[in-house]
Amino acid sequence: MVKVCLLAIVVFTSLVAACRHGVKPQPVARSYDKYLYPADLQGVVPEGVTGDDSIQLARAYIEQWLRQQALLHHAQRNVNINTNRLERQVEEYRNGLIVYEYEQALVGQKLDTVVTDQQVQDFYQTRKELFILKQPILKVSYIQLKKDAPELDRVKRWFGSTDFKERDLLEKYCAMYATQYALHDTSWHYVDELQRKIPLSEISEAQYGQTGRIFEIIKNNELYLIILHDSKFRDTRSPMSLVRHDIRNLILNKRKIELIDQMQKSIVSDARKKNDIEIYN
Repeated sequence: MVKVCLLAIVVFTSLVAACRHGVKPQPVARSYDKYLYPADLQGVVPEGVTGDDSIQLARAYIEQWLRQQALLHHAQRNVNINTNRLERQVEEYRNGLIVYEYEQALVGQKLDTVVTDQQVQDFYQTRKELFILKQPILKVSYIQLKKDAPELDRVKRWFGSTDFKERDLLEKYCAMYATQYALHDTSWHYVDELQRKIPLSEISEAQYGQTGRIFEIIKNNELYLIILHDSKFRDTRSPMSLVRHDIRNLILNKRKIELIDQMQKSIVSDARKKNDIEIYN
C-alpha cells in the first residue's frame, strides 16, 4: 500500500525548517511501513528552481521512491535472499564506485589531452586495420527543389559550372527556391548519413565512381540534383580526415587506461613495501 501527501510536496521546505527546530515532521509519503520525510528531499530540487518546476521535481522523486519501495517490498516477500552474498555484492559495488570516482579525479588532473597531428598520423599509419570502411563514403553537392521550380534548365547548367558568376547566381537561386542544398561541402559523408537527406538509394553503388555527373531524381514531387565529387568504396581504407576525431579519442583512451593501470600498480607496490598489505600463510 502506498500513499503520497501532495500538500507536503508544496511545503516541504518549511517542514525541513520545522524539523531543524525540533518539531516532529510529517512524512510526505509512505510505502507499507517505510516513510519518506521532508529532510529526505533536500538536494532533490536544484538551487534556483522554484514554483511549479520545484513541485514537479519533488513529486517525480517521491513517485520514484514509492515505486522502488513497493517493488522492494514485493521482492523481499517472494524470493529467498542470500544475505551474505547480497551484502558482499553491495560492498563490492560501493568499493568499485569509490575507486571509480578516484580514477576519474586522477584522469581529470593528470591526463595529457594534447594530441598532435603527427601522433594522429602515426596512429593512422600503424593501425590501418582499424579504419577499413564498412560502407561507401562520398563527397557530394546537392539541391532539392520543387519539380516545377522556375528556370530548371539554367539551374542545371549553373550546378555543373565552375564559372564564378554562374555559381553566384546558383547560390542566390538556392537561397530563394531550394528546400535544402549543399554546394560547398568538401567533407566525406557515409552513405547512410546522406540517405537521411537525399534519395541516394536511387543511385546504385556501381555508379558512385561517376564523379562529376549530375544525377536527377524526382521523388514525392521534389527534384533532387546531385553531383558526386569523390567516392570510396566499402572494404577500402577510410581517409584520415574522416577518422581524425576517432583517432584522437582512441589515443586519449589508451593514455587513460595506461594512467589508471600505472596508478593501480604504484599504489599496490607502495602498500607492499610498507607492509600495509600482506597474505598470511
